[in-house]
Amino acid sequence: MHLFGPAFQPLAHPALPTASLLLKNLFKIKSMKLSLFSQLLLPLNLLICAASPLHAQDEKPVTSTSITGTVVLPANIPAEINTTDLSLTGAIVKLEGKYHSPRMPRPQNWKEMTTEERQAWHDTFVKSGQRALHQEKVEAARAKRYTQTTTIAEDGTFTLDDVVPAWYQLTIQITPANVAVEPDFLSARAYALRQFFVKTADKPHQLGRISLLLKNVLAPGDVAPDFTITNYDGTTSKLSDLRGKYVLFDFWATWCGPCLAQIPHLEAIAEKFSDHPLVTLGLSVDDKQEQAAAFLKKKPSHYRQGYVGQKKTYESISTAYGFESIPSIWLIDPEGKIIAKNLIGPAILEAVEKALAPSKE
Repeated sequence: MHLFGPAFQPLAHPALPTASLLLKNLFKIKSMKLSLFSQLLLPLNLLICAASPLHAQDEKPVTSTSITGTVVLPANIPAEINTTDLSLTGAIVKLEGKYHSPRMPRPQNWKEMTTEERQAWHDTFVKSGQRALHQEKVEAARAKRYTQTTTIAEDGTFTLDDVVPAWYQLTIQITPANVAVEPDFLSARAYALRQFFVKTADKPHQLGRISLLLKNVLAPGDVAPDFTITNYDGTTSKLSDLRGKYVLFDFWATWCGPCLAQIPHLEAIAEKFSDHPLVTLGLSVDDKQEQAAAFLKKKPSHYRQGYVGQKKTYESISTAYGFESIPSIWLIDPEGKIIAKNLIGPAILEAVEKALAPSKE
């Protein structure tokens, strides 16, 4: 005969009874006095605690993990790339979480606007100060995201600890010491980007080998690399032939909408400074010279034009100058040294006016 009646079944570990089940069985004993109930409850509680493994209650689930990887330089580096002082130990590894960036307040009819209309709206947007306000909102949103940075060991490895499962973007950059801006892909001599999900925290997330992309980063004061230009009369010339004058040169193509939107700015500058020692130069990178020639015949240019779109020529120039997209507009001084780069819209005129302004000395 069981002490608690036939309804009570002894429970053995590991299927331990719950408190509610024990109480249910205990209350089925109608003749039990309250004092007896109290006397029985204490040893039963002690029995449960003694039989239960402590780590089952105290053990906490794993909530974070680590990210590991190995960074390497490319096996074949183009001759145009300057590798002086290029070291993996100077790289910064940055992990960023997801954030929601505010949308630019474009007009409702943006899709119907022409390239010229979009550029005009953008110029007005910049001049009005609205772009600066929008950028502040973007930076405020970015500042709230999760970030973690680390460096790379001499063997190329890196580790980021305490990472919770989520979506991430990882960037690796080597930035020149003479570039006084926050590191980004435009200012990086070497870079890599990975986007991925960390799905679980029960093991390290391994990225494996990451090969860096290399490019030159030219800064104001550096001598602009020389290159050969094919003129539309069949002759060739070099950028260095224009030494002694300021040169404003633009890499563009007939198929590039943003490039075509810069032409009015360059036209206005060429006309305004026609009596100054300034040469404005358009350099087409179209696949074929005939494409640019046909465009210029239909829409004659009021400033000098040349062609550098041959595959090897363009690859050599873009590698030497470190740009990966067009338009790419540069200003150099009479000695061939870079004054400004990556100029766009109203910033082109501002750079030229500043360079040609009479010296106060």
